[in-house]
Amino acid sequence: MALTFDQSMLELDEGLLADVIILFESIEDTLEKSIAQYLYPYADGADLEDMGQKPHTIRFKCWFWDDAEQQSYDTHTLLLDALKEKSLLDFVHPKYGLMQGKIMSIVVQHDDQERCASLEINFIEQGRVNLEVAAPTPVQAAVEDAYITGQVEQEELLSSDIAEAIPEDSGAVSKALDSAMGLLDQAQEYSNKMRAFVGAVDGYIAVAESVVNQVMSPGNSLQATITYAANLPGRILGPIAGAVEKVALLYTSLKNFPGQFIDNLDDAFDDLLDAFDEFAGDHNDTTGAATVMRDCLEIACAQRLALEAAAIYDTDNTVAADPLSDPDFQVMNINELEATLAIVRTRLEAAVEKAREMDSLKTMAVALLNHVNNVRLEREKMQAVVLDNAMPLHLVCLKYGLPYQDAERLIRVNNIPNPNFTAGEVMVYVR
Repeated sequence: MALTFDQSMLELDEGLLADVIILFESIEDTLEKSIAQYLYPYADGADLEDMGQKPHTIRFKCWFWDDAEQQSYDTHTLLLDALKEKSLLDFVHPKYGLMQGKIMSIVVQHDDQERCASLEINFIEQGRVNLEVAAPTPVQAAVEDAYITGQVEQEELLSSDIAEAIPEDSGAVSKALDSAMGLLDQAQEYSNKMRAFVGAVDGYIAVAESVVNQVMSPGNSLQATITYAANLPGRILGPIAGAVEKVALLYTSLKNFPGQFIDNLDDAFDDLLDAFDEFAGDHNDTTGAATVMRDCLEIACAQRLALEAAAIYDTDNTVAADPLSDPDFQVMNINELEATLAIVRTRLEAAVEKAREMDSLKTMAVALLNHVNNVRLEREKMQAVVLDNAMPLHLVCLKYGLPYQDAERLIRVNNIPNPNFTAGEVMVYVR
């Protein structure tokens, strides 16, 4: 019997099976559960136990034909060959997308004279592995790891920047990059160009250290654990990173007020960068050191600001969960978190423009962004409540199950002028 097919009468969906384009007339998905039924004498009904999901099976009918617009008849034999495949086949379902599995059976009807074939295919999907999502790395740990990695990356970047700054003295540059050296005291064997560059470097380092020469870095800080190479890049990066850390220590007293701390530290780093620009202008620096040193400082400032922000976010998370752990710390609201994040990411973005090959900068930016997004979704859930009578804000906290330390946060969120007489609609945290 001839196979009759009128394409104009059917609406066909397109899919892909074993790299063969198929046009569906119909498709049927079967999703079943395996349910164990336990029956007991003289008891109505049954106890049911879920034993998992049975395999997902798909049954569909597809067409292959030749006409003026379509030349697919011969390709249906490729699906017959796919039955011999031992490996899993890719199947692009028109509704559920890509899945993998095997063809269980194919029922073929074809007409060689009409150059037309229909295939009814039973496809079974390979069982999908349950994915276990790892807990996110705490923001401080993630940024600290990126900071340590970044120091290695920045030393490598400095090597290439120095080589570009003095291209005509490649021999001296190579020796300075590879060998242990001080600065001016051991640079006499190098060319005038190299000695001038090293002298300028010494001047920029002195400018950075003079700003914070009265500050002592703690011996247990992350910076103190990092050892820099004794060559020229290490001699540059070590003092610069140390000076930037000391600038941050000048504002330690503000850490209980995170927004102000990040603002002030960002301004202080701008002042330090301006000091480098002034030094370059005052000394008419044409050695090439000005660009190298300023880029190094700009990257170091971005890394340090990200590191300080991560430490603050970590403390903020701890105090938000347990206000008594640090009663003096002012927990940030969403606006403050986003404002500080914007400052840090702006500086990181500028650093990435200087050193796109430093992936650690991008890692820092992503870790900070993910943390703030998680806080926004998980912690800062608020609802509007209407107070029947004016009452102190501390009683509002008590009424809605909040610790009284949240009163200061609610003042900022709601802009309450007189917290002793809180009235009307108030936004409170959902616990």
